[in-house]
Amino acid sequence: MKEAVILAAGLGKRFGTQKPKPLAELFGLPIIEHNIRKLKGYKIYVVYHLKEIADFIKKKFPKINLIYNPSPERENGYSLYLVKDLIEGDFILIMADHYYGEGFFKPLDFTKTTVVVSERCHNPEEATKVKVERGRIIEIGKNLKNYDFYDTGFFYCKKEIFEHIDTSKQKITLSSIISQLSKKEKVCYRPIDEFWIDIDTKEELKLAEEVIKKRLTKESDGYISKYINRKISAKITKRIIKYDFITPNIMTFFSFLIGITSSLFFLMGNPVVGGVLSQVCSIVDGCDGEIARLKNLRSPFGQVLDSVLDRYADILIVMGVLFAYGIEKLSIILFFFACSGSILFSYIYHLT
Repeated sequence: MKEAVILAAGLGKRFGTQKPKPLAELFGLPIIEHNIRKLKGYKIYVVYHLKEIADFIKKKFPKINLIYNPSPERENGYSLYLVKDLIEGDFILIMADHYYGEGFFKPLDFTKTTVVVSERCHNPEEATKVKVERGRIIEIGKNLKNYDFYDTGFFYCKKEIFEHIDTSKQKITLSSIISQLSKKEKVCYRPIDEFWIDIDTKEELKLAEEVIKKRLTKESDGYISKYINRKISAKITKRIIKYDFITPNIMTFFSFLIGITSSLFFLMGNPVVGGVLSQVCSIVDGCDGEIARLKNLRSPFGQVLDSVLDRYADILIVMGVLFAYGIEKLSIILFFFACSGSILFSYIYHLT
């Protein structure tokens, strides 16, 4: 099984909240949970120091392996060393207080320990810099004046990395470990053009939220969906995503029920309420996909269910309008075109 290590043993003193930094809420979920969910299918090890983090992991993700770090002052390299006897092979290493875009988690074949680097960084002063030459890392550290990339805190590690950790030192940083690997030409780098951020302040937390919200908009969204529906559905999703019983499929059925209710109000001769509910149905319909993407719960069944129930809801609402305003030749023709257009859209929208 693929393995991943999440380092969460920092004290997070700069964040200014009572919660440990990895548990700070980012778009409805703790920062660390965003990373855990993107590592679906991995055997995960979390190195922690604060009890609150362990309590959260035990309750929410009981299958995750917890490793206690009694000495966080020895830096993140020591946290990594603590999983030495548990790791079975190559693994991914990430930071619990960083947010990474989905592009980071795409599978990568690597023959050496690989540092994922970026040309972009929100806070260059605090970032670890990387100097490269002829395809390899020659220097890494926070105080470099001449550098090419920023270290994102995302690593693809060979198991041999543990052989280069000098435990005789009181403080062991990941940068020092990478430096040792570099001297023996056992490390390389991979540039990535994807959003990432080391969240140290509330301002950076807000920035990450804005990026997440923006990325919920799909290319296939129409004008109304993009500028009205999505803005409202994102706010709903942010408030309900923390509840595990609210799954994408539950939201799909809920949206469908609103659509049925809308059609009934049209049939009862109340087009105002029917119209309002029709719009509410359209807004709520966006929540299932948003939850699925943010919690990595996407599935072929969920996509089919959403598409089928969306079409049924469209047909029922249009049928309610048809009966409400009278069955005549023109209305029947319009009903036919409305229904066929709704059905055809689900087949061809991805081709445009």
